[in-house]
Amino acid sequence: MADPVRKLARTRREARRFAADARALATRGGKRLEERVREAVEAACDEVEAAAKEGDPERLSAALRALDALWEQHLARLGRSPWRDYAEVMLLAVAAALLVRAVAVEGYRIPSGSMAPTLLAGDRVLVWKLGYGLRVPFTRLRLGGDPPRRGDVIVFENPRAPGLAVVKRVAGVPGDVVELRDEVLLVNGVPQPRTPDGDLAYEDRGEEGAAARRETCRRYREALARGPLAPADADPAALEAAWQAGASAGVANHEVLQCRGAPLGREGPWQVVAPGHVFVLGDNRDRSADSRGAGGWQVPVDRVEGRVTRVFFSWGAGGAIAGRGPRLDRLLRQVE
Repeated sequence: MADPVRKLARTRREARRFAADARALATRGGKRLEERVREAVEAACDEVEAAAKEGDPERLSAALRALDALWEQHLARLGRSPWRDYAEVMLLAVAAALLVRAVAVEGYRIPSGSMAPTLLAGDRVLVWKLGYGLRVPFTRLRLGGDPPRRGDVIVFENPRAPGLAVVKRVAGVPGDVVELRDEVLLVNGVPQPRTPDGDLAYEDRGEEGAAARRETCRRYREALARGPLAPADADPAALEAAWQAGASAGVANHEVLQCRGAPLGREGPWQVVAPGHVFVLGDNRDRSADSRGAGGWQVPVDRVEGRVTRVFFSWGAGGAIAGRGPRLDRLLRQVE
């Protein structure tokens, strides 16, 4: 057990130091403290010093409690530098922004024309990261949420090039078989309707960031059924009925481009989409490196970062400054 006399002596020293600190802080506070507060602090410091000199434990304890209350009420805030407060606010703001980016919303820059005409090279888009559930930061674990649906535009980590973020449209979900015949998309053998929508001239930078080039391609409006698509006979009525059944759960109406001079013929069918995976295509069908490559590949859902919701800024060809610069017509455009 500590010597009571030595313990009291140490307490008396610390009390004097506390009173000296409080007196100095009240002096530095200057006009930030009311006169009555400074007087109360001075009186409390005098009482602590007197009690410490006398050595009465009860009197010293009461004096310290009184001075501590004044410290918490009036002096504690004076001990903080305004720059420190500013720095703490900034750090909290940065931490909050990083948290939002990690779990909720993130920006992504479109580097190429592989998703034209929906997204153009130079578009900046918002990625809603909670669209498929809450992703635990720095892991691939998701809590709750529904998986991607056919027609969603997603950002994901390319499974064939780890670390590379890519944006494409979901064309197939688990259990689907995807193919293209004469440029028409078929899911489980059911054609997804599309109608001609004129030509589009745009600037293409290519998948690998090649030099920009101007192209004019055929544009179509495609209707991709979001719901289950059951395989059907080749009879047109049966195929139409199958598409209508899938469309009852929603339809992704979006534009696609075809840049080849003649239909390619048949691509696929590719392997059945595995559980926990999706099959993706670029809307610029002839200028996109997607799930059709290397015999077919699929994206694990745990590599999906989120769903693209809106273009929040755009810069490039067709802009407001001498044919380049900000593309005002694309600002805040919703991504279909």
